[in-house]
Amino acid sequence: MYNPRYVIDMSNDLIIETKNLCKNFGSKQILKNVSLNISKGCIYALLGPNGAGKTTIIRILTGILKPTSGEVFVQGVDVVSNPELVRSEIGILSQLSAGYKDFKTRDNILLFTSIVGVDKLEATIDMEKLLGLLEMEDKLDLNFGKLSGGEKRVVSLVRTIISSGDLIILDEPTTGLDIARAKLVRDIIRDLVEKEGRTVVMSSHIISDLEDLATHTGILKDGELVFEGTKGEVIQTYAPDSDFEEAIISAFKIGKQFNTTKTQEDLVVEEGK
Repeated sequence: MYNPRYVIDMSNDLIIETKNLCKNFGSKQILKNVSLNISKGCIYALLGPNGAGKTTIIRILTGILKPTSGEVFVQGVDVVSNPELVRSEIGILSQLSAGYKDFKTRDNILLFTSIVGVDKLEATIDMEKLLGLLEMEDKLDLNFGKLSGGEKRVVSLVRTIISSGDLIILDEPTTGLDIARAKLVRDIIRDLVEKEGRTVVMSSHIISDLEDLATHTGILKDGELVFEGTKGEVIQTYAPDSDFEEAIISAFKIGKQFNTTKTQEDLVVEEGK
């Protein structure tokens, strides 16, 4: 049940905020004092080499895992105290593209969206529009089990978008897609932010996704947040004479050169310039 005492003031325009987030599994520390500041209306790429802690953070943000210590707020809600409310308000695309194999594509999407309370007519309109944009409207009456891996990924993405509110978390959104359809997915993600005002947090190993979409990035290395800032700032910091891809590779190798993470006070000062 909604409890207002778990809500903080969101006038600072942060849709996600973590403070000194730590997570231990036994004696192993996976996250080390991670403080994220993710603003509304951005496409935020959460990056890091394998084992850096990206999946652990996503699970904490969505209330699946509890942190060992620290605070985490999503849309003003204390996730540790009220995880069900957080999960009811955001869309989450995991790496697994799951569905009922003997159900038609349309029935898989409408079943999922009905469970989270989306009106059937509204969901049908959005489903047909999105699948049309993704050139998959001819798959609506095909059983999910007969779809290709990439097509199943699209179905999972579509039902996530329809079910989400202002915040969408996408884990490897274009995995398994051909080049043309991956471009269509990127166009839709961009429109969600630029035309609908939503916020997207994404994790991906596909550099074309990151370079084309990300406006901001947070980089993890060995459980620590070594950089947080805009795409231009990460290039300036790690590869001023090269491009975004080289900057990310350099950041993975070098880690934290100096304190590049901006506090909310820093952002307020910048806005006032």
